Amino acid sequence: MIVNADDLGMTPGSNKAIFEGYDHGMITHTSIMANGDYFSEAMEGLQSRKELGIGIHLNLTYGKALHFDTVYNDTQGIFNLSYLKLLALSIYNKEFLKAVELEFEQQVSRVINKGFTLTHLDSHRHIHLIPSIYRIVIKLALKYNIPRVRLVNENIIDSFSLSGRYNFILNGGIIKYFLLKTFTGINSSHKNLYKSIKFYSILYTGVVTRDILQKLKTYDDNYEVMVHPSIIELDENVVFYDQDEKSYRVSKDREDELKAVLTAEH
Repeated sequence: MIVNADDLGMTPGSNKAIFEGYDHGMITHTSIMANGDYFSEAMEGLQSRKELGIGIHLNLTYGKALHFDTVYNDTQGIFNLSYLKLLALSIYNKEFLKAVELEFEQQVSRVINKGFTLTHLDSHRHIHLIPSIYRIVIKLALKYNIPRVRLVNENIIDSFSLSGRYNFILNGGIIKYFLLKTFTGINSSHKNLYKSIKFYSILYTGVVTRDILQKLKTYDDNYEVMVHPSIIELDENVVFYDQDEKSYRVSKDREDELKAVLTAEH
């Protein structure tokens, strides 16, 4: 089972929690924000953790761009497009797609150039699943010999029977689920680098529990579980680029997920 912690490099709390979850818990892989404000701190921590699988958390919606282009960032170089705007631009704007490829290649190269071998690609807010953007991601994966690109092939019946909770109906998870499942179907017909893996936690994003991890450990299928652990007291004074992201990062759920990955093996 892959237990992948997203958002490495975003905040000091996420960095410390992810490394703790790898050192003493179930985390096997992490996805780093190459444009994150705490990227350098994250890279220092990775130096002594050679067995931790590292991927790029491709990003077009949070923080500063590495490749400045006003098609997706403001005059300060900060990303300023919503998911829906990214989707719209990906359909009709070829210059936008060229800029995205340059941005993503810089994000990938920033880690590879420090001597790391990448195990996977995924993205912040799953923007890499937008079909035209997914084709760029696959192109880069093949160019840099990156073996895995996340697809959201989660089975809604399996996930519900595993957790027994309905909260995804109220938190918008069901809409996100069907959108990303549709994109996954389209993208799989183009190129599938995720064939032997089942994904879990779109419906229950950010609220993965100890008992869920323990149950998944007993399954014969290969799963990737996405978690977002953090230590919220380290993030309370961080300057965030938007309020929604701050609310998510300092939620008690972040520390609950850390506890889950630390205790599920016991």
